[in-house]
Amino acid sequence: MTLEPTQMNKTEIDQWRIALYYIYVDLENHVDEQLELHQKLCQDLELQGRIRISTEGVNGVLSGKRIQLQEYEECVTRSLERISGTSIDLDVKYCHLREDIPIESQLFDSLMVKRTQSVISLFDYEPPPATKKNRRRRQKEMMEQEEEKKSGDSASFDLKEHQKSMMKHNPSPHLSAEEWNAKLLDAKKDTSLLVDVRNVYESRVGHFSAPEVPTLLTNTRKYSDLPELLANNPHVQKSEKIFAYCTGGVRCERVSMLIQSLYPEKEIYQLQGGIQSYLEFQASKGEGHNEDSLNLFRGKNFVFDPRRTDPTHGPDAVVGKCLVCCAPHDDYDNGHAPSEGKEARCNVCRMLVLVCNDCRPKYACWGEEAMEERPLLFCGTTNCVHEGAAPIPELI
Repeated sequence: MTLEPTQMNKTEIDQWRIALYYIYVDLENHVDEQLELHQKLCQDLELQGRIRISTEGVNGVLSGKRIQLQEYEECVTRSLERISGTSIDLDVKYCHLREDIPIESQLFDSLMVKRTQSVISLFDYEPPPATKKNRRRRQKEMMEQEEEKKSGDSASFDLKEHQKSMMKHNPSPHLSAEEWNAKLLDAKKDTSLLVDVRNVYESRVGHFSAPEVPTLLTNTRKYSDLPELLANNPHVQKSEKIFAYCTGGVRCERVSMLIQSLYPEKEIYQLQGGIQSYLEFQASKGEGHNEDSLNLFRGKNFVFDPRRTDPTHGPDAVVGKCLVCCAPHDDYDNGHAPSEGKEARCNVCRMLVLVCNDCRPKYACWGEEAMEERPLLFCGTTNCVHEGAAPIPELI
């Protein structure tokens, strides 16, 4: 029997956590050993989730009881310290479950531990699946790239060359939540820029907003869209100080190195532990009169686990809006648990879209049957605007 949220024992809910972490550490000759270790640990401790292991480090998100997740953290830390010969801080974020949906619907139902090329893929060289449509698109892209080379178009972007250049730099300085606030509140409007390096469906439900510093919502569909966007965006180009943030910090590690490579003269900072750590810090302090404790995040924190959004959020309850009628709305699942698969998605690119409870029955989203009185819905309402298209950044 599934317990309704109102019947849940809060003590029982508090036993469970989603653990989010990453670490860059040299595992050149230890990937196989780590694959075996993580697989066995998770099986023994009854943990489920996803773990990426590469020669440059580990990136994981797991669900389980907190005491078992902490045991996992201790074992992994000891193993990595033995390999590296130095002290290791996994900086695990132990995220709370939501209280509005059942516990079991918020936990991973399987375990995947896999070898990958990188901790996270900022540069994507893999071609799309070989469908007729993708082959035609790829041929068109290759023809356009050849034309750019012939014409000497400065907008052409050599991914591999920029990746090599990026790896010569170290990650930019990390700012704690208090340091982040202090620098943003002291920053000048005309010379500073907040950059949200997450995807469009993440920033639509929540983002940072500082009084005098504009925020650039990159509006990417995938992480690998960022390099070319950052190289060509005029707001990034003209800003002297860049403040980058993401969910847990892992994406900013590489993005901050890329921005240094593209713009060596700029001051670049990244938020330590990302939005997750920032919101946890704010929740631990509460709203106060001290400027350093002001919560500059607005809305919800989108997460890549069965919860969809973290229960700890900013002071503004709703940042998102309905794609159809523009009414305030920030629930992709319209009251359902994400595991039920009732979320609204575009019928072409399958990207998540926000559709309020009043408009949802009037449209057929991906996987639903269209009828005369219930037309298909797309990420641009009547058409798809993201499939095969470059992201359109937004300054707010």
